[in-house]
Amino acid sequence: MKTMQLKIQPYNAQHQGTRQAQEDAFGMAGLTAEGTPEERGFLAVLADGMGGMALGNIASNTAVNSFLKEHENRKTEETSLGFLQRTAKIANTAVFDKAYIDGEEVDLGTTLVAALINNNELHWVTVGDSHLYHYHKGNLFMLNKDHIYGNELQEEVVNGNMTQKEAENHPEHDYLTSYLGLPEIPELDMSETASSLEGGDQLLLCSDGLDNVLTTSEMQKILETEHENPAEELVRQALSKNKRHLDNMTVIVLRMISKESSEKGVSRDEEVE
Repeated sequence: MKTMQLKIQPYNAQHQGTRQAQEDAFGMAGLTAEGTPEERGFLAVLADGMGGMALGNIASNTAVNSFLKEHENRKTEETSLGFLQRTAKIANTAVFDKAYIDGEEVDLGTTLVAALINNNELHWVTVGDSHLYHYHKGNLFMLNKDHIYGNELQEEVVNGNMTQKEAENHPEHDYLTSYLGLPEIPELDMSETASSLEGGDQLLLCSDGLDNVLTTSEMQKILETEHENPAEELVRQALSKNKRHLDNMTVIVLRMISKESSEKGVSRDEEVE
């Protein structure tokens, strides 16, 4: 018996924050006219570039475009996780090659979070400190882990070599230990097994500019409330905090809609055009 494919309603929003330029990038591909994933699956990808202004923008867009291109040419017999792992390496090489501008080597890189949905299942891969959340049956939880120096500092705390406060206040606590743009990717976080998706589930992909400002409970409350565009509402709520230093914010929200609920009637913002 073939499983009924869920419909996916995608939303997105971006804001520059107080930065001089937008260094985030995102892209989505693979929805049919009915709003269900194509045979190659539905892909959502987000990247937070580093290197400053134009360089960060180059890095993030290179990573996103690499994923979109590979998705377009993906062979259906390739597994979802195999595709994500392979494409992460391709994107890393592409970003690394961009580090030479006019014969000069420059510092640039980007985080990555990529989610692939097919047959009502989610596979994902991440590098750096951009995040993927899954809202399921009243709970919002983060699926991936950060690749930051703070992980190593925490080991020092466990081993008794420093206090928790010293670790948290370390000036290099948030330094990335893995990102795209290196000769090889030091750490790659990914789904060990597929996550089953149901009608009513939501996925949230975001750069750290968002969840450095909003708490998990604040984000969950927004996702649980009817909004014309929940991604825009998340950004609006973050901006309302009036923080002096706001990073770039990029948000993708994917709402899963079962055929049963769509037949019964949904609000206009749930309909897939």
